[in-house]
Amino acid sequence: MSRTEPYFVPDDGGVRVSLADYEQELLTNLVTDLRHLLMAEEHEFLRRLKPPAHPGDDEAEEAYRGLVDDELLRGRLDGLDVLEETMDGGILDDDQVAAWMQALTNLRLILGERLEAGGADLAAHELPDDPAATIFEWAGELLEWLVRAASAA
Repeated sequence: MSRTEPYFVPDDGGVRVSLADYEQELLTNLVTDLRHLLMAEEHEFLRRLKPPAHPGDDEAEEAYRGLVDDELLRGRLDGLDVLEETMDGGILDDDQVAAWMQALTNLRLILGERLEAGGADLAAHELPDDPAATIFEWAGELLEWLVRAASAA
């Protein structure tokens, strides 16, 4: 999905989103899927979003999860809301840029977990010929363009 035009450009003190209609449609579908996955209590692909804070101490882990899980989930869902609300060409402020970065990173973490479960070696950048690998790389490209634009804004 690589292209020569930037997905994000510095504009008027912020960052303008510059996604084609088909890219917005794909992102909308991904956000919907990600939202459903995040709402699941447990899922193997959420492992990277919920690494154990207290391995080997179930009681401490349960107490920690009780303190942070709801707040982390709310922040992740709020970030997806921002992404949905601003993907059609708006200018992002700093908080919205951060929300986009978080949402794209969460997507990549989940896709990375899925790819590794299927045998991919992400450390060696050995990705299968799989739609999830294409989306994983595209989300990374979006993130790279966003960081560049935010750094120049």
